[in-house]
Amino acid sequence: MAQSIEPNIADLANGWLKSYKLHYKLEQESLNHEIDKALDDYFSKNGGTGGNRPDVKILLQDKNLNYYPILIEYKGYKGKLVKLDTYGQVEIKTAKNEPNFKNINSFAVNGAVHYANALLHHTSYTVLSLLV
Repeated sequence: MAQSIEPNIADLANGWLKSYKLHYKLEQESLNHEIDKALDDYFSKNGGTGGNRPDVKILLQDKNLNYYPILIEYKGYKGKLVKLDTYGQVEIKTAKNEPNFKNINSFAVNGAVHYANALLHHTSYTVLSLLV
């Protein structure tokens, strides 16, 4: 398999975030207690317990003072953007309706959706943005 260019992708994209003066946190940095706890409490991308770490986390506030979490997941291999099911939906479940850890761990969008589910299930946030 070819060598991952994920560090280069992260450097480029994080540079864009800086150029827009967005206050962001990298994977091991704390964003806020509620989000950090949700990511830690939710099952991991590999099926274990907790420890979910999106590559980048942002908490944006709009003019009405509403907050919107943004979770970003990078991948450094061609063809690893998203895995869809036969209906064109992001495939994060198996035919038995169990988590599809291979897809969640291997594809950027699938992983980001997994992180978003952690926040939707374990925080008060109801609207999320996913970037890959």
